[in-house]
Amino acid sequence: MTGGRAPVALEMARLLAAAGCEVHVAESLRYYLCRVSNAVASRTAVPAPAIDPEGFLAGLEQVVRREAIDWIVPTCEELFYVSAGKERLERLCRVFAAPIGQLRRLHSKWSFIRRTEELGFAVPATRLLADPSEWRDMMELSVDAPPADKREREWPDGCVLKPAFSRSGTHVRFVKPRTDGDAGRPAERARCGSRLPAESGYPWVAQQYIRGRGLCTYSIVHEGRLTAHAAYAVTYAVPGGACYYFEPLRHPALMEWVSAFARLERFTGQLAFDFIETDDGRLYPIECNPRATSGLHLFGNGERIADALFDPDSLGGTIVEPQPSASTMLALPMLALGWRSGTAAGGWRTWLGKLASARDAVYRRDDPRPFFEQPLMLNELRRIARARGRSIMEAMTADIEWNGEGEWP
Repeated sequence: MTGGRAPVALEMARLLAAAGCEVHVAESLRYYLCRVSNAVASRTAVPAPAIDPEGFLAGLEQVVRREAIDWIVPTCEELFYVSAGKERLERLCRVFAAPIGQLRRLHSKWSFIRRTEELGFAVPATRLLADPSEWRDMMELSVDAPPADKREREWPDGCVLKPAFSRSGTHVRFVKPRTDGDAGRPAERARCGSRLPAESGYPWVAQQYIRGRGLCTYSIVHEGRLTAHAAYAVTYAVPGGACYYFEPLRHPALMEWVSAFARLERFTGQLAFDFIETDDGRLYPIECNPRATSGLHLFGNGERIADALFDPDSLGGTIVEPQPSASTMLALPMLALGWRSGTAAGGWRTWLGKLASARDAVYRRDDPRPFFEQPLMLNELRRIARARGRSIMEAMTADIEWNGEGEWP
């Protein structure tokens, strides 16, 4: 396994070890959750792929040879560097990752929407903002048009702005349309600061804001066929960012959508989507994460994830799904933030009930040390954040993130 820092990586290690796999982890952080897990047979420090991609691949080759590895399974954005070296690595073992060109198409929030539209799916209106002038033009036409203007606004509920390559909701901006009486109001002038073009990091995308509930999926796919699938609704989440509570959702239309997309893309790998479902049941894909995501936490009750990954034929055509009682949480953010969700997530009584009934994705009685590794990892991330002038969330992926760089085939 490449990447051992995120809770989803720890979940993967435990699921595979429970199925009889010998799990080895290659990671560039000093402290990380899988470092002290009983599910891991060995840990190897490798160069950070975003800083030294060649050293990273060379480090993986050494691990594969030393430990006689059969499969490489990426878990986070180091996936893109693994995929860029897939031909090289597959001389030594099998690699569960799609080609880098396909991954780039799905990872980009702009090209994913264009590809989804090409395949015949409904998508939210989306524009590419390649420079500050395009940003200003979009604002003038879509959200800053005077309310008294007779022409109908293209995006009546406003828009969402985000870098074309981003993760975990970082840098997301929500912009509401101007209303009567806004002009000249100090509070509105201050709020309009969020409408100013990004200082760096183009391209961005502007996406129509659609009212509805947020849904997320996670799937394992072989040659366009789903072998495992989970879905959950967005209830407890960092504002504009990642979820920290996961409750399995049976949603046939959602599974049908993902199955159709995977089949048309002929995808192989881990595949996750964010959706908005409107009140009348229409599904709009917002973005795609072609890697492991938190939906994997719902498979913590002995489901056949190892078979879904490595031996799909053994499933006899069935799709592995979570058990209905598989509610899972990240306990620390649930404790720190969940009670603040208020009526949006059902109030504090609902929060208390979910806190009492869900299992923690990190703590296990038979594998407790990763829980106590969290403060060490957090301190390292704080150090990285200070050194690079980033937030802790950004520091979490700073050394592995991939933003479309490189002339990959």
